[in-house]
Amino acid sequence: MQEVPVIPSTKLRFAAHILMFDCSQFILRTIDNCAPFVEKVYIAYSELPWTYNSNARNLYTNTTSKNIINNSPHFHMIELIEGVWANEEDQRNACLERAKADGFDYLIIQDADEFYTDEAYKINLEQIAKNSADVYTNPWYVFWKSTEFILESKDGELTSINPGFAIDCKSDVKFNSCRTTTSNNIYHLSGVAHHLAYALTDEQILRKISTWGHSQQFNRNSWYYRKWLRWNETTRNLHPVNPIYWRRAIRFDGELPKCLEGLIIPKYRTVSLSFLDISWDRFEDLKNIFISKLKSLKAKILVNSQ
Repeated sequence: MQEVPVIPSTKLRFAAHILMFDCSQFILRTIDNCAPFVEKVYIAYSELPWTYNSNARNLYTNTTSKNIINNSPHFHMIELIEGVWANEEDQRNACLERAKADGFDYLIIQDADEFYTDEAYKINLEQIAKNSADVYTNPWYVFWKSTEFILESKDGELTSINPGFAIDCKSDVKFNSCRTTTSNNIYHLSGVAHHLAYALTDEQILRKISTWGHSQQFNRNSWYYRKWLRWNETTRNLHPVNPIYWRRAIRFDGELPKCLEGLIIPKYRTVSLSFLDISWDRFEDLKNIFISKLKSLKAKILVNSQ
């Protein structure tokens, strides 16, 4: 049996959880990535997608078999949690409750398309041990189309914030909206994740935006056509929900985690756009940015009125 990993300067017990839906190309690598640093890996599996898109369950079922975990050399440390959850936070809370019941100190949040270098993982766990908080966040690169491009923020930053790397199981914190939690007691770690969120084929990205937690927050057909299918390196405002959050995709020249060696990278294509195409895209961007800001303003007004 594999030894429980010893994190320098700590005697803390760590577990990780992974949501397993449409992730056959990633899941075994993700388990390989976190297994050396945790005592247990909870895999939450549902045959059906969430209900953010009211029609999703009529159109999609999970393309990843739950039996794929039998192929992992770390099978002995995996616990499969099966269910059908209406939303993301309920699925994550099922893992959190199990981790608390099993006596773990911290639950790591690692989705199937997120990867770390060994050094980054060690840094994050060591910083957790030295800094008390309910929730820990960290920076990540968000990849676009393949591992050749990452998304650049509106401020020119190459990393954005992962809203949750770990939760203190001794706190009363829960997930309350997708990956975000009920706590404001947050510490920001420095170990960077490589998030292959959009390193997907055309078919995979269409399934993703039709089943994930943001599926009803933007015009899926418009974004898929304008930003995904008709993308080239000059395309701007790539974020589906808040367009200006990701200014553009730029080439990535950094090092990838070793667990990604041999990963089959999706083939991508670029298209040439006419002046009319570009003008229409910019008009749609302005419209969507206005809508996004209006929604944000309404939310602030609602919070202040309560």
